[in-house]
Amino acid sequence: MTSFLTDEEEATLVAEIRQQEQRTSAEIRVCICEKLIFFPERYAWRMFEKIGMRQTRQRNGALIVIIPSRKKIVILGDTGFDAVVPPGFWEESVNAMVKQMHQLGPLEALLEGLRRLGDTLAIHWPAEPGDRNELPDEILR
Repeated sequence: MTSFLTDEEEATLVAEIRQQEQRTSAEIRVCICEKLIFFPERYAWRMFEKIGMRQTRQRNGALIVIIPSRKKIVILGDTGFDAVVPPGFWEESVNAMVKQMHQLGPLEALLEGLRRLGDTLAIHWPAEPGDRNELPDEILR
């Protein structure tokens, strides 16, 4: 089985997560699930809980889950995030990522999603002095 991203692409993705998190006090995680998942949203919510996304101080964590076998992307935000994003934000973000996926590939799609999240998070939760990274930045599998 071929990996969805190369090691170099994963390193680029982790660097982008760190860059976006430097702009905000929020947390962003990415999960790539290479298994066949029949209920992507349910899987994403389970992962959200399992990895502690609700443990952030301001309840402002966001998770991007991509399931290549289903050609599915799910983006979730904790309650603080959901309270400030406009209607349709999640769908627009997923659609933008899908477009990038078709045009430029998986890495560019994930980078697009991270940038969109970073832009929104930086507006509502700008970086604070002494802010600490509450969750790991590595890619989940």
